[in-house]
Amino acid sequence: MSAPVSDALAPPGCRARDLSALIGLLAVIEGELMAGEVLQPLSDGFRRRLERVGLLAPGGAERDLRQAINNLNHRLRYALGEYDEPPSTLTVPE
Repeated sequence: MSAPVSDALAPPGCRARDLSALIGLLAVIEGELMAGEVLQPLSDGFRRRLERVGLLAPGGAERDLRQAINNLNHRLRYALGEYDEPPSTLTVPE
């Protein structure tokens, strides 16, 4: 089990292409979850990880998992400079 993760801003050092790659991966994962194409063990792994770092409340629905991934994606987009201000939550479809 990993130690609790702080909500503080991380120090600079992540390359733009790293952020871009993560943004793309998160978008693919979210889309595949919405299409029902992610095997349950993998989905459970995503869920446990996001719960462990406090980005998803334990016991949430599949939509909550997609929402957490979407929120993370947009925060990374902000870090990359795509937004001038921190993004507000964009509700994912049912």
